[in-house]
Amino acid sequence: MNLRTTRVVGFVGKTFITTGLLLLGLVVYQLWGTGIETRRTQSALRQEFNRIIATTEPSRADGTSAFLPVTDALALIEIPSINIAKIIVEGITPKDLRRGPGHFPKTPMPGEIGNSAIAGHRTSYDAPFGNLNTIAPDDIIYVTTTKGKFAYTVKEVSVVAPDKTSVLANTPKVATLTLITCHPRFSTSQRLVVRAELLSTTPTTTPASTPTSTPMPTTTIPQVVEAAPPEVISDVSANDFGKWFSDTSAIFPTLLCGALLIALASSRKLIRNRISRRVTSHRASSVTTYALLSIPFLVTLFYFYRYINLLLPAGA
Repeated sequence: MNLRTTRVVGFVGKTFITTGLLLLGLVVYQLWGTGIETRRTQSALRQEFNRIIATTEPSRADGTSAFLPVTDALALIEIPSINIAKIIVEGITPKDLRRGPGHFPKTPMPGEIGNSAIAGHRTSYDAPFGNLNTIAPDDIIYVTTTKGKFAYTVKEVSVVAPDKTSVLANTPKVATLTLITCHPRFSTSQRLVVRAELLSTTPTTTPASTPTSTPMPTTTIPQVVEAAPPEVISDVSANDFGKWFSDTSAIFPTLLCGALLIALASSRKLIRNRISRRVTSHRASSVTTYALLSIPFLVTLFYFYRYINLLLPAGA
C-alpha cells in the first residue's frame, strides 16, 4: 500500500469515526440535552401560571371567570400515581411540544363537555409523558385551569396506529380527557392513548387580593362548563407532530454552527504550531490547544445539535 492510498484510507476512516461520534452526540442530545431547555421553559411557565391563578377573579355561578388572562401557560396537569406534574401549552407543533405537553387546538379545554386531547413527548424534551405507559385504570388525573381544578378517572389505556383519528373524536355529552404519546419508548411507530372521564370540579375562587400559588377550593360539587361543540377534526391526527424541515428558521443557524465547528477543528493545527513556538514540550502544546478550543467547540456543538434537531421530524 503506497503513501497516497494510506492517506486516503486514513481520511476515510477518520471521516467515519467523526460521523459516528457526531451521530452519537445527537442521540445523547435528543435524550438528555433537549430536557435542559424544556425544564427551563417549564419553570418559567409554572411561575407564570401560579401568578395567573393567584390574580384570577372568582368564578361566577355559571362556571366562567370574570377575568381570564391570555397566557402561554394553559393549564397544569398532575398524575400523582406516576409522578407527573407539567404545565400544558396550546398547540402540538414541534415548537409547542418543546415547551411541554400540548393541547390539541380543535378540542375543548379541560373541564368542558367534549373530548379534550393533550399530546406530549415520551423520551425527549424532558419526557413529560415518559411514564404514561405505567398508568392504570381508575388512576386520577388532575387538570387545573383558570376555571378550576378538574379530577378525571382513567377509563382506558390503549395502543393505536399513528393515523387513527378516532381517538380525537368529540364526546358531546361527556367531559373526557385524552392523553397521547409515542409508543413504544424510543419509537414513533405507534401511539399510546389514555382516555379518562371527569369526576368532579373544584372552582377557582381565590380573591385577587390573596397572592397564593394554588386554587383555594370552596366546593367539590361537579360544575362542568359546557362548551360549544368543536368543529369536525378532519385535518388533525395523532400523528400531526411535525415533518422534516418544519422549522425553516433553523436552517441558517444550523449551517452557521456547522461552519464554525469546521473552522474550529481546522484551526487546531495552526494554534498548536503557534503554541509550540513558545512551549518546547509537544504534549504541553497539544493539551493547551485542546484546552483553548474545547469550550467554544462544545458550546458551538450544543447549538448545532439544537438547531439541527429542529429540522428533524418530531421525536418520540
